[in-house]
Amino acid sequence: MVKERKTDELALYNSWQQTGSVSAFQNLYTSMKPLLYDAARKAAYGSNIPESAHQIWAAQNFYDALRTYKPTAGAALQTHVYNAVHQKAKRLNYTYQNLGKMTEPRAAQVGLYQSEYENMKAELSREPSAAELADRLGWSIQNVTLIQKEIQQDLSLTQGLEDQAFNESSIERGIIDDIYYDLSGEEQAIYDYIFGEHGKPRMIKANGKIDFEGIGRRSGFSASKARAIFVRIRDKTQKAFKR
Repeated sequence: MVKERKTDELALYNSWQQTGSVSAFQNLYTSMKPLLYDAARKAAYGSNIPESAHQIWAAQNFYDALRTYKPTAGAALQTHVYNAVHQKAKRLNYTYQNLGKMTEPRAAQVGLYQSEYENMKAELSREPSAAELADRLGWSIQNVTLIQKEIQQDLSLTQGLEDQAFNESSIERGIIDDIYYDLSGEEQAIYDYIFGEHGKPRMIKANGKIDFEGIGRRSGFSASKARAIFVRIRDKTQKAFKR
């Protein structure tokens, strides 16, 4: 029975790896959930964080464990996943502060989100927008936004200098909200970082200038392309304002 389950899990892993199948990912998660919970139980021993939070953290890191698995390295899939998930438990205390409030089904959704996010990022050679992810997953944009907020990690916004000061009057906010779904995926991604929408952090530095370097690092664009896309958004907004 154990041998058959491991064989089935490897087949599901191969299917997900080769096709990006959402169904294969979900079935693999369901099959390996007892193993994930075992790793969580071990990590929770002596921790001030409840075991339920460790379980959710394990579910969230399931995708990364699959992504880093290399069959040619010699380790079994189950061994790799267990060790990878347990190792990441060491960072739990200072990573996701709201983790203990997330339900287990929600954590499974996070894993699916991460899978499709990485698939789309590879396909597009850039970060997908919240609207594009919602279309791919068949979710509401509100659900995508909430998950992005839940998994958002703090990063320094102090690097990079820009000459262009930003204030919301430079892009008429009410108008750009109205035409958001008329923007391209690239433009939506930059918009979200400028305004801090759909779960993205607002990438504006203390001096009021847009942090194009930071946006580029997060979105997969160069700073110059992020700036050029911003100009496109501004131009579209100005045209809409003149209608």
